Amino acid sequence: MLLERREFLKGTLAGSVLAMLPGCSGSDDDSSGNGPQQPTGNAPNDRRLVAPAWLIGARVAGMEISPGQELWEIQDGLDKLADERVSVVELDGDLSRYMTDAEFQEQVAFFDLAAKEAKNRGMRSVGYYPTLEVLTPDADKGARTMRLDHPDWVQVGIDGKENYFIGGGGRVFWVDPGEESAWMCPSSGYVDYFTSRVAVLAKTALDGLWGDVPLLSDIGAVFPCINATCAARFQNDTGLPLPTVLNWDDPVFRRWVKWRHELISSFEQEILRVAKSVRNDFEVIIETVTMDYNAGTSQGLDGAAMDDGGVYRCWEVDAVSDESAMHDATANDWISMAVMMRHGKGATAPRPSWIFSYGLDAPDAEYVMALAIVTGNSPYETKIPLMCTSVGHDYRKRMYSWIERNVDVYNARFANDAAIIFSSASRDFLDRNTGVGLYASLNSKDQFWWSTTGMDLVTALDFMGDYRGTCKALIHSHVPYDVVTTPHVTPDILSRYRFVAVPSAVSLSDDVLSALDGFAKNGGTVLFSGLDTGIYDEHGAPFSTTRLADTFGLTPVQDDWTSVPREKGKIVVAGFRAGGQYFAKDDPNILSRYGQAAGDAGAVIRTNAPPPVVMDVRRSLNGSTYLLCANLQGLGVGGVGSFAPVDATFDVTLPDMGKTPTKVTLSDPSADRDIPFNHTDGAVTFTVTMHALMLATISFA
Repeated sequence: MLLERREFLKGTLAGSVLAMLPGCSGSDDDSSGNGPQQPTGNAPNDRRLVAPAWLIGARVAGMEISPGQELWEIQDGLDKLADERVSVVELDGDLSRYMTDAEFQEQVAFFDLAAKEAKNRGMRSVGYYPTLEVLTPDADKGARTMRLDHPDWVQVGIDGKENYFIGGGGRVFWVDPGEESAWMCPSSGYVDYFTSRVAVLAKTALDGLWGDVPLLSDIGAVFPCINATCAARFQNDTGLPLPTVLNWDDPVFRRWVKWRHELISSFEQEILRVAKSVRNDFEVIIETVTMDYNAGTSQGLDGAAMDDGGVYRCWEVDAVSDESAMHDATANDWISMAVMMRHGKGATAPRPSWIFSYGLDAPDAEYVMALAIVTGNSPYETKIPLMCTSVGHDYRKRMYSWIERNVDVYNARFANDAAIIFSSASRDFLDRNTGVGLYASLNSKDQFWWSTTGMDLVTALDFMGDYRGTCKALIHSHVPYDVVTTPHVTPDILSRYRFVAVPSAVSLSDDVLSALDGFAKNGGTVLFSGLDTGIYDEHGAPFSTTRLADTFGLTPVQDDWTSVPREKGKIVVAGFRAGGQYFAKDDPNILSRYGQAAGDAGAVIRTNAPPPVVMDVRRSLNGSTYLLCANLQGLGVGGVGSFAPVDATFDVTLPDMGKTPTKVTLSDPSADRDIPFNHTDGAVTFTVTMHALMLATISFA
């Protein structure tokens, strides 16, 4: 069972209780550091969003707070974070607990105090608040609980069970023995209860809400929620009766699976609406533990299923082990992490994206953070498995100081020429939640290894294997790519790419198919894998024929490659899940097919870099070209437990964009240095030598 991870403070810190602060103050002055609003986005014709500057290139860390602390303890903790160059503090109090209004106000007052102290040190702060899970101590001793007081608010699984349990250890470590964990329904009266308290937090000096994992949790029940309020809402939204059994062959059940994503999204938007009605500069950040894999299917929360509007996300990319982080991961586990981080940024774009950067110690943690930076995510640095810890003071200060000096890479425009289309519905309807698909290896010696059975491995799943393998093939071919989720597939978005891969997309809307067809007709290359593209519409209703035949007139052959012109462009179809085969085994013939298709479209970087060097290209606001590289060479190539990183040296050639280069600068967390380069035939060539992370900047006259 996949369980989300986060830490809840249990009030263990010593110290006298601070007196209740009178009232709550809003941040209504310009001294808070909002600064100018910075544009973000992927291209001049991309979706544009003006985001507060403090969200862009943020350097995030957590800190526990409690009314049981002395003021000097808060000040000392914040002083340490400021010295580590942290820019945003996630304040972790005790709002997970079922509490009276008076107890809640005491927590709010302390959040207000800590937020003001953070602001005095030039840092922003967000307040941690679990969205749908409520904890009640001493439930085993007859205490009144949220579930007992509001039984109609509790999620109910399709198995008929209420979604709650009593803690007692194991992997659900945040729930104490005897404590009730109850999961609330986002269609019930709980929504008003929760958002009314969010409104109170918005009146404090906090800069935003950290909303923790709004899940239809599978911990205490199977596929929630079928309680009375969900049944009524599903009927109202779709005109269909609520399904009562798991049946993936039933189109009504598939529609319900899609609707669960819509339900969670609407809850997030209601949180945002209430928060903004109180204070327009109060932001909502949703901690999202479900990435691209099948937990999104079972738990409803899926940052790729809908357009987020003004909601921001911090993605919790789980490490392969809660005990050893990524230290013992295999090469395909590292690729999986790289793909998940790219996925998070793609699903969030053009909004700023934050991501957990877990580590066991500095050596493995640096490779994880390198992936976060190269994929365009702001890191939340912490030591596995908790939120309010660090791999080390010196490590965090070194990495965050580098980000602070190079924050322009987060304001730069992504300039990759390739994209991969991710369809949440295709994952839902093809893999059907048969396994998790988080990582690619088993390790019976580690009780906290996330994959515990073969069916949970990426290689066991049709969609996840094909999607991850397509990403892996592009990484190994040195094709920097963006992820474009189906809610954002439009002719305008696709127009800035040369090559688009569409792995195992069994569920696509007519609008998405039309956009892909138009992209090809206008000169792009589209690569489909699998023969079942578009057998369902976006809601899971079946078609009698494949959309490859209906839209593109293609009848590809099983286990073969088909390439046909489409007016100015080209359609390439692999008659099998080529990505899935490549993920399982590094087949050079399949790699060559992906590389040739992307290369013919002009989306490949000219380089002799080792295959596992992850690359990204961006254009700065002042016209410079940025090449960011994360080096995974040597990591896990010997299987589980093989952490043997190898530094990389390679040549790179990038176009000069019709301008005259003046210098090339390499920068990593240890040093910056100008290096020699060649400028011939409209291209700039230089040599990179790197450890985990490297930024190459080409400056032009």
